[in-house]
Amino acid sequence: MPQHLFDRKTDSFFGSLRYVGYVLLPAGIILGGSPWWSGADKAQMLSVGVLLSLLGLLFQSTHHGFQIDFRDRRVREYLSMFGLKTGKWAPLPAFQYVQLSSNLAPAHAHDHEHDHDHSHEDPAPLVPWYTIGLYSRQQEADYELRTDSREDALKTLQLLSKQLNIPIQDKTAN
Repeated sequence: MPQHLFDRKTDSFFGSLRYVGYVLLPAGIILGGSPWWSGADKAQMLSVGVLLSLLGLLFQSTHHGFQIDFRDRRVREYLSMFGLKTGKWAPLPAFQYVQLSSNLAPAHAHDHEHDHDHSHEDPAPLVPWYTIGLYSRQQEADYELRTDSREDALKTLQLLSKQLNIPIQDKTAN
């Protein structure tokens, strides 16, 4: 990636359904190769295998993201599908500062869907989440990036401050 381009994956387009991709991809490979060891119709099984593999890749690789092009002074939020990014570039706002804040949120220990009751279990522990906000003249951030890693948050904060030549407000400092 070029030095002048800041690129951050923000979230999966399919949410937790992306994990289905880890099952579909090998299933497609197995089904696509099955005509060579079974008596199944080769064209049909190969077609189903390729389709399942493509769906698996689609579920795994499709995500939203955020980019800043420091050289050309532009920004965009995008959708990446099979590595191809779509989204319109906009002129970079006149950011006044970059701010780091944190809050506690439940740990995502249960990222699967199920029908059983969890009332007997203790609630998931709270863990810190860090938000890097880019502010122009508004009370609300123009753009926000989130991470559960303080180290990553601080590194991103420093990079954006330096590249955009704007001050830092660290709301997490004691």
